[in-house]
Amino acid sequence: MIIIIVRFKVKDYVQYKEYVLSTFSFISVCFTASAPQQSGSSVDEDPIYVTTTSRSETTLWDSPATIQVIDSEQLERSTRLSLADELQDIPGVEITDNGLAGRKQVRIRGEGSSRVLLLIDGQEVTYQRAGQDFGPGILIDESSLERIEVVKGPYSVLYGSQAIGGVINFITRKGGDKPVSGSVKAVYDTATNGWRESANAYGSIGNLDYRLNGSYADHGDRDTPDGRLPNTGFNNNSQGLWLGYTLDKHKFGLSLDRYKLSTQTYYDDPSYQEFSVKIPKLEREKIGLFYDYAVDGEYLKNIHLDAYSQKLERKFENKVTVVTPTGSPMIGDLRVANQTQSEDTQNTRGLTLQSNFELPANNNLVIGAQYQEDRVKQTSNGSTQSSSSHGFPAAVNYTKDTLAHNRSEQTNWSAFGQNEWQFADNWKWTLGARQYWLKSQLLNGDETVSHSSQGTTTTTLGSQSVSDSAFVTATSLRYSGIANTELRLAFAQGYVFPTLTQQFMQTSAGGGVTYGNPDLDAEHSNNFEFGARYNGNMWYIDGAIYYSEAKDYIASIACSGQKICNGNSNSSRTDYYYYDNVDRAKTYGMELSAEYNGWMISPYASGNIMRRQFISPTMKTWDTGDPSVTGRLGVKNTMLFNAMNLTSDLYIRAASKATDSTGSETENHAGWATLNLAFNSEFGADDQYQVNVELNNLTNKRYQTAHESIPAAGINAAVGFAWKF
Repeated sequence: MIIIIVRFKVKDYVQYKEYVLSTFSFISVCFTASAPQQSGSSVDEDPIYVTTTSRSETTLWDSPATIQVIDSEQLERSTRLSLADELQDIPGVEITDNGLAGRKQVRIRGEGSSRVLLLIDGQEVTYQRAGQDFGPGILIDESSLERIEVVKGPYSVLYGSQAIGGVINFITRKGGDKPVSGSVKAVYDTATNGWRESANAYGSIGNLDYRLNGSYADHGDRDTPDGRLPNTGFNNNSQGLWLGYTLDKHKFGLSLDRYKLSTQTYYDDPSYQEFSVKIPKLEREKIGLFYDYAVDGEYLKNIHLDAYSQKLERKFENKVTVVTPTGSPMIGDLRVANQTQSEDTQNTRGLTLQSNFELPANNNLVIGAQYQEDRVKQTSNGSTQSSSSHGFPAAVNYTKDTLAHNRSEQTNWSAFGQNEWQFADNWKWTLGARQYWLKSQLLNGDETVSHSSQGTTTTTLGSQSVSDSAFVTATSLRYSGIANTELRLAFAQGYVFPTLTQQFMQTSAGGGVTYGNPDLDAEHSNNFEFGARYNGNMWYIDGAIYYSEAKDYIASIACSGQKICNGNSNSSRTDYYYYDNVDRAKTYGMELSAEYNGWMISPYASGNIMRRQFISPTMKTWDTGDPSVTGRLGVKNTMLFNAMNLTSDLYIRAASKATDSTGSETENHAGWATLNLAFNSEFGADDQYQVNVELNNLTNKRYQTAHESIPAAGINAAVGFAWKF
């Protein structure tokens, strides 16, 4: 920390003020309040500890992979629309609503959300309803969290490498330093004319740790330079509980949490007379049990066991009406109206056993096993009404109602291990591996179709079973022999097994049908990375150069009479698709985050340069819809007054243009840049009060981010107040 004495004149007398430049991170989503400590570093700060890459506490500086942390201080100051928005300035990370306002999806290094692994306290949030590039979204509230750890690339074989883009681990708060602590927070956002409120209480009383939290948010339609967008409002609420007890060398923990979201989609296409998609309910409930035994033996140091049960419930509603001129005076216009409703429940059970060893010759070993089971039950019904304006011919004037049920299951056994060996001064080698055994099953199902002219038919789905196994590895070599510098060279393999939807389910939406394919292969990738961290001379720099090759990408392909499509073919009237392994991808890029703390006004920058190529039997293109350059550039200043601490942050967030030629039509997204200003203030006897203000898109820029169908908000303000006790 640097203290600068500044002399200035006020009302004919000289007054002295001390301005304190804090060395906390200026790219708050990339760095936390204390710069990471390197062995031998000239900066004497408390180290930041992370767990995702090692399953035990290690410093961020010593992490074998590219990992960045959002700490509790930033979460407390946040006035963002949702928790996922806290991730948007991490280099290589992109946030999108994916057409559904408030249901944020995370892309990492160009990989869609279905290829990003989400964890809560190291336990997976799977989503077997997911199709192509579509995951569950961020279904947790910040009021329960202590920090968020983001690993770029599939470099965590310990917590599950069933990802290609990366791993996001949400770490919840577990107790505190005092018997009673907590906070109450409220945020108002003009972009949605919405409110977000939250409260938590936590602490430690003797051997008992606890945390209680809850939140509620209600947001209206999004305000853009062209006015408010219909069907972009959403609301959510959450509740959570943690109880922990320490008995000698034993620690026991119980977690309960629930998150409920209701949202809808914005769609602007004049070809539809009517279009709406609603998810009136998306709810996640979870019970988690945790146990740690500090053995402290000669070699065996710790045993960890955790188990959880999680339920995801979703309701889906879709209405589409299309009117098409036929050009025939006898038939007139053809009107087709489709309605689809579905309800599905996914029950997940998981169990993990882990042991930590300290072996001779500077070896730290982690070994363990994991089991996970997903069971999905789905009921869907749909109706189609087709009619011509003149009622002729009879073939196009009909009604059809469909009712379907199915039950499916996916089980996943895996064994994992990772060893870190300091084989020489300043040299560390980490080697990890995980073996998967997976099985997917369609247990049973049926479909009843009632047609006004063809009658009623019922089809019974027979049971099907698909198995797979995979061995994935990750390794990292680190060197710290250069002053204030850590270099790393890493390799990791990614693995994403098809979801139950992609394998067995027939999904309907927008008047189209997509068929599952039980013959799908898993997606695989090889990822290479060279990274460097520097912490010295008032600089903190973290950068990486990366390259990835992925194969067997799963995509939806137009039907042309195949058996898997029940003989249907894609046409201008009805869209028929099926899932298949057709795509490959090559990605390379460079990420960089840097900050300088030597001046009163401290500059910082973060960004990602990336190129990505898709390859399929019919296409080879670099126009994949990803901007080549994204980033944030700004200056921040922190001052300590007698009555208040004030931080101001002026920054530009920007992305270059993007072209997407991977679909049936080429889409172009213009580049954009927004000017933003944020103020964070703390006051009170113990800095227990906070007022935080964000002024976003000050130039009222009209823009739309890549991979997003909803235009971004125009000029807006978010104001938050928090009380800590």
